[in-house]
Amino acid sequence: MAIDGRLLTVIESINELGICTVVDLHRATGISRPAVHRIVENLCSFGYLERVDGHSSVRLTSQILALSAGYKPEHRMAEQAMPVLQQLQKRIRWPHTFTTPEADMMVIQATTRHHNPFVFDRGRTGLRLPILSTATGCVYLAHCGAEEREAILARLQAHQVRDETFDQTFEDMLAAARDRIAIAAEKGYALRSGGEPERTTTIAVPVIVFSTAVGALCTSFPTSAIPLEEACTKYVPELQDAARSIAALFEK
Repeated sequence: MAIDGRLLTVIESINELGICTVVDLHRATGISRPAVHRIVENLCSFGYLERVDGHSSVRLTSQILALSAGYKPEHRMAEQAMPVLQQLQKRIRWPHTFTTPEADMMVIQATTRHHNPFVFDRGRTGLRLPILSTATGCVYLAHCGAEEREAILARLQAHQVRDETFDQTFEDMLAAARDRIAIAAEKGYALRSGGEPERTTTIAVPVIVFSTAVGALCTSFPTSAIPLEEACTKYVPELQDAARSIAALFEK
């Protein structure tokens, strides 16, 4: 086993055992005592372990938490959503995207754009999208709690944040957005036709985990490729099934 693998094995064992000795770790991992001793010494020197009970035993320090500081729940969502998106693409050829809200934007967490020949924009993982003018933002706002929705809209209004894609005043844009949100709440999905990218349509459905909206799943395609009514009939059920599959993974 490579030293990196042994290092992780020792850390995992200390996490399970709590306070332990080199002998305890040797027995738990099967790694030789000299190797365990060297690993423990290194972890102590970097501050991830501290010695207790007269220095014969060690335990993890709070510094070990820093190793997970860069990990966010959204990363796990992306990991779990991607296989579902890939399976969905086998049934619907267009690119699919999973987004989650962040402040007043929707952020792409997973997308099949890089594995799809039909790419209409430069969408990529981590890209932030306007919440008011996108189908994913609309359907999320339609299914999140009323308090959260109004808080988001209030922040946007306070800063007069408007999408330059639409030639409207903020007040007109907000009124139109409220209408779209109401329609999305009634239908269970949201549409975007026109805007950016041009000559494309997006259909989005919410991803709901334990009765709470956590994001949205969408597919985008050329507007001329299929009549809108037919697209909704064919794609919405597939998107909803995929959204339920993603939610089921999150709920485990």
